[in-house]
Amino acid sequence: MAAENKNQKHFVLVHGLCHGAWNWYKLKPQLESAGHRVTVLDLAAYGINMEAIQDVCAFQEYTRPLFSFLASLNE
Repeated sequence: MAAENKNQKHFVLVHGLCHGAWNWYKLKPQLESAGHRVTVLDLAAYGINMEAIQDVCAFQEYTRPLFSFLASLNE
């Protein structure tokens, strides 16, 4: 079992423009069934993220959900 945990990876999947976390619905279960941890998330104003697109004025705001999640990994 220790060998399995050593080989386990944590994949953070990020969608492209005009998509959402749903974009990974086929890949996520495949990675999980291979024993990996998988996180899919929506960037600002896409998918289930309820921020209005007109309120996202900079790339920094668009990517905030991703960087907030990544920062939480170190906590």
